[in-house]
This record gives sequence, structure tokens and C-alpha cells, in this order.
Amino acid sequence: MKLNYPKEWYEKSALIEGDDEIGAGAPPVDWCAREDEGGIESRIALGQFVELWRRDKGWNAERLASEAGIDTVEVLELEKDPRHEPEPDAVYKLSKVFGVSSRKMMELAGLVQNRNPYLREEAIRFAAQASPLSKLTDVEQQSLEAFVSALTLTN
Repeated sequence: MKLNYPKEWYEKSALIEGDDEIGAGAPPVDWCAREDEGGIESRIALGQFVELWRRDKGWNAERLASEAGIDTVEVLELEKDPRHEPEPDAVYKLSKVFGVSSRKMMELAGLVQNRNPYLREEAIRFAAQASPLSKLTDVEQQSLEAFVSALTLTN
């Protein structure tokens, strides 16, 4: 296979890559179009949603991971670390278990550009009202149901 790019293109690409390994496939994370504004807030909401949904079903993290076909560590990192950037496949699989929009879950995870300000507002409202330390209160239950509704609503 022969690539027909000018020498300057290769030199510029090598500078961008720095000391990183070069490989075929997806571009480096830095090249992906992502919306960082509000990312932490959305991931906090995502983590609380995952944990509250799981608790509402009476499942532990291992059971949710098994049902979704992902690693238990991924579930725990999603729930506990808002700086953790989840794997797109894990978010997609969880969305199928939850029965919510995979696109909106990807937005909450910061994996795609956020194009829905309503979702961000609902995520922040949900995160502010949720407390994952005990049995769901009536307010948490209502908040969880409203958030699930926002995730399943089609635009």
C-alpha cells in the first residue's frame, strides 16, 4: 500500500504524535471532537445514575457488570470516579441494560459532543438531589425516574 501525502504532512503528524506509539485504527484521543465543558458534572450524574439504577434493582456492581457484559472495575470506576473516561462499548452496553438512549449516555460520559442543554440541566439537577449512601428515598426515586425519562425522551 502506498500513501501519497507530502513529506510535510508526515513530519507534522510525527510532531503531533510525540513519543506516542503510532498504530492503525482510531485516532488518538486528543484528536476526537469532545465537549469538555460540563464534562465532570455530567460524569458525576452518570456515576450516580449507574449506582442508583443498580441499587434500585437490588443489584451489586458485579451483577450489573455481568448483565452488561463489561468488567466490574468499569462499573465501579463509573460510579466512583467522575474523572474516569469510560470505554464507549461499556457505555453502550450499559445503556442497553438500562433501556435508555445510548447517544445520551455517551453525552453524559463525555464521549460525544453534548448537543442537548436540557440533558445537561437534568443531569446536574439529578446529581444535586441524589445521595447514593442508603435506600432510595422517595425524592431520589422520583429524581431517578425523571432522569430516566430525560434519557429515554427522543428529540
